Amino acid sequence: MTDRKKWRRRMLITGTVIALLAYGGIDHVYTPQYEILEECKAFARYSKGCVYIGSQEFLDSLKDIQPGDVLVLDERRDSDPSMKIYSSALIENLNDRNDILEILCRYEESDPTEWSRSMESMRLEWLLHNWSYYLNHKKNHAEDVDLNNKDEKVYDILILNKIFKI
Repeated sequence: MTDRKKWRRRMLITGTVIALLAYGGIDHVYTPQYEILEECKAFARYSKGCVYIGSQEFLDSLKDIQPGDVLVLDERRDSDPSMKIYSSALIENLNDRNDILEILCRYEESDPTEWSRSMESMRLEWLLHNWSYYLNHKKNHAEDVDLNNKDEKVYDILILNKIFKI
């Protein structure tokens, strides 16, 4: 392993430890700022724009996407149910991330499937994806966050493994 890769790994692990200390086990208190929309292509509106959720074909058909709009690929009926938030690394504000995650939960409630993720695990996975993106570690993979069922417990185990491998 090169010195640069070791440095990146240590930075990622250090950031993870800080996140665990700052956010671990503590729910972020915020006032939701989103609105579920009726009879509209967008499922919801949050403080920066609209949240569009659907198939790849539906997302590709959208013409009037504005800065701040969020596209979410609905793969909840696949073998490993998932919701993929495109360009999630560009969403840095914690309240915006919480609103978007709440919107995904409301979407699941409106059309129930086998997709099942806790808010805490989704927050942590998104945070780690953002850190990886900004640390330029697996940047192509980290740009979008894929909230699939299999990763529900993975991040807790992965973090512990990384911490003990320092």
